[in-house]
Amino acid sequence: DFDGTLLRELEHIDSTVTVLSTFNNGGLEMLHKNQYRPAPVTGDSAFIVNIGKLVDDLIDNQVPSVRHRVAEVDFDRYSVTYFLGPQFDADISRSMTGVLTDAGQKYTIFGEWIKDYLGAIELFYY
Repeated sequence: DFDGTLLRELEHIDSTVTVLSTFNNGGLEMLHKNQYRPAPVTGDSAFIVNIGKLVDDLIDNQVPSVRHRVAEVDFDRYSVTYFLGPQFDADISRSMTGVLTDAGQKYTIFGEWIKDYLGAIELFYY
């Protein structure tokens, strides 16, 4: 449901692992109990680590992925992200305990999955 917030980045769940520094800039919001709340800002020596849906599946949902978005702010907002993922030939079809992952229903290796995932993102934004 639209809550009236103007967005700079649409709500989404990351794919793998994202390490983020916001340089003391607000705007990042996380969905918690069906309500978006401001994420803590990071300074010089702190980072936010987002666990994505694929990793959540691979580790048997032991650490949840979090839906988030970036609200429009009235200042120049800077942040730096670093994306981590498995090797392209890594088997992503089953979790650590052998359960078939969501990605594993269609893909066996990470390279196949990320190619289609990034292609879908590109089509969505452009």
